[in-house]
Amino acid sequence: MNNAKIEENKEIKRLQTLLSYNILDTPYEKDFNELAQLIALICDVPVAFIAMIDDKRQWYKAKVGIDGSETPLEETFCQYTVMQDELLEISDALLDERVKNNPHVTSENGIRFYAGMPLKAENGYNIGTVCVVDGKPGKLNDRQKQALKLLASQAMHLIEARQKNKSLGKELNNILEKRIEDTQRKLELQENENKSLMQAIKNSSGVVEFKPDGTIISLNRNFEEISGYTEKELQGSHHNMFITPADYAANKLLWEALRKCEYKTGRVRRIHKDGSEFYLQASYNPIQDLDGNVVKVVKISQDITKEIEAEISLEKAKEMAESLNEQKDNFIANVSHEIRTPIHAVLGFTDLLLENEKDTHKTNYLKAVKIAGDSLLFIVNDILDLSKMDAGLLQIDKDVFDIRDAVNRVFSILHLKAHQKKIEFEPHIADDVPTLLVGDKNRLSQVLINLLGNAIKFTSEGSVRLLVSVSKETSGLTRLNFKVSDTGIGIPTDKLDTVFHRFLQADENTSQKYGGTGLGLNISRQLIEKQGGTIEVQSEPGNGTDFIFDIPFEKATEEKGMAAAATDDLQEKYSGKILICEDSELNQRLVKALLKGKGLEVDIASNGEIALSFLKENTYDLIFMDVQMPVKNGYETTKFLRNKLELKTPIVALTANFMATERQKCAEVGMDDYLAKPFQKKQLFEKVEKWLYGERFAKQTVFN
Repeated sequence: MNNAKIEENKEIKRLQTLLSYNILDTPYEKDFNELAQLIALICDVPVAFIAMIDDKRQWYKAKVGIDGSETPLEETFCQYTVMQDELLEISDALLDERVKNNPHVTSENGIRFYAGMPLKAENGYNIGTVCVVDGKPGKLNDRQKQALKLLASQAMHLIEARQKNKSLGKELNNILEKRIEDTQRKLELQENENKSLMQAIKNSSGVVEFKPDGTIISLNRNFEEISGYTEKELQGSHHNMFITPADYAANKLLWEALRKCEYKTGRVRRIHKDGSEFYLQASYNPIQDLDGNVVKVVKISQDITKEIEAEISLEKAKEMAESLNEQKDNFIANVSHEIRTPIHAVLGFTDLLLENEKDTHKTNYLKAVKIAGDSLLFIVNDILDLSKMDAGLLQIDKDVFDIRDAVNRVFSILHLKAHQKKIEFEPHIADDVPTLLVGDKNRLSQVLINLLGNAIKFTSEGSVRLLVSVSKETSGLTRLNFKVSDTGIGIPTDKLDTVFHRFLQADENTSQKYGGTGLGLNISRQLIEKQGGTIEVQSEPGNGTDFIFDIPFEKATEEKGMAAAATDDLQEKYSGKILICEDSELNQRLVKALLKGKGLEVDIASNGEIALSFLKENTYDLIFMDVQMPVKNGYETTKFLRNKLELKTPIVALTANFMATERQKCAEVGMDDYLAKPFQKKQLFEKVEKWLYGERFAKQTVFN
């Protein structure tokens, strides 16, 4: 049998199936029309219908949005739907070869969108369709497609089993009744749960019910314990009895808001029955009737008195700590001044004697004094630097410096110690290390002195070496690697993690045997990290130790290099008149000797009043102003000079206070520059040149 014959037989059986349902002239039924409306609504289209199809025509069993009762088969879209078992969707009829010439498409306001699902009988033959139509292109989403399939199935069930409609309706009623029963049961469970929750709240919180005007209706036992009152004592009283008269106005606003059904929550202070204060975390909850009127207010609260008292105590402790910290800063500033000032004199006069002394034995003694003074200064600086770090006041300067000169100066300071122990002591700087860099030379020197000094201290024979190399170089930065190696006693493996801790040394007897504060390595690490570097230690007991660190430095430009070279090229003689305001007699003599030795005229004032008397009778080229002096200190004197006398003479602050706030304060009162004690002779004359011969230093930053 050929394919055409097979298809003809299938069509005959389909038509027989259609006739067997006896629905050719069935009138429109309410159920079908509602189903068609539902299909249109779900698919969001203006036209939907349920149709039967024979060999000549398509007629409508139910329809929405179209007229007429039937259509010739050849003009239908459903002729294609009924030939397949799946949904047929035509998004744009003008683009579909099957229907683009259909008169219902080509006519004005014709069909553009179509989607149809075949109605399949129990024996498997398609007898009709469920369709949706629109005058504009479209597309069903997945949910709409699924709904259309389900509704087509439902339409077929209506056709096949109208006699079952009543039983289906009854079954549906049963389902609804079951759901209503289930819902009522859930509501009962929810109500019980809410009751349990409310009981739990009452058990754990203070609960008070008020009338909308603030009159107390009831309260639970928890609130009785919190407030000290019984329910009988409070019933009929107003909320005002829990507050002081100072809070009446705010309380009035609270209850006005609650009567407007505004929920309020927060921490509140209340008055106990015994007159003491207690604190609550409270929420005020307006309760409305069905008409939206507030009928009562329920307050739920927890006693947070202990928490608030702890916060108050903590705040007081914080204020006390800040006060103590301020006192500590003042103490450190005073200690800095009182210790560093005499050290400055000792080191300064030692330098002067070394310059003039020709006797070898005396020179050696003076060098020993210098070394001892430097060592004392390093210990003092360590303690003060530690305080600066704790206070967050440590400053890292950026100046042009010669790396080789900085290293050589460190080695000259420590050379005698190494020579006395007869150990090799030498630096090696790689050829590719730039000569001039921008960074903090003094902080680098401090780190090297700490590490090299430790290496010498713990090495009895062999060598201590410093290797400097370039570890990384970019367009604007040069990262240098420093390796301090010694052949000393080494560090136990289990102590390597603690060597950078404060006041801790590798061995408990180290401090007694070798000396030291246990601060040097901790400060060195912080200084390195403050400059953007890192440090590590490698060591084995008896095989020496390597401290390896790297620091990034900016590359020096030619302009900065020339400025740095100018600062190193100090004059042999100067001319000018300088006023020194300094109360320490030793420092007076030291600074005067240094300045007069270079040909400068010097007057000395031991306090601000004497300085003012000098300035009223003399003209000076530069003033060095100690900030801590009796009678009238440096700040008061400078303010008077700038504001009353309108003096323009450069003023350089002299102070042993290391705090950054000190520099700021000096600038605020009108000082032009800052020189920290103890200072080296070279630093003193750099300031002299800067302010007496300003053109050479015009690009330098004030307060550097």
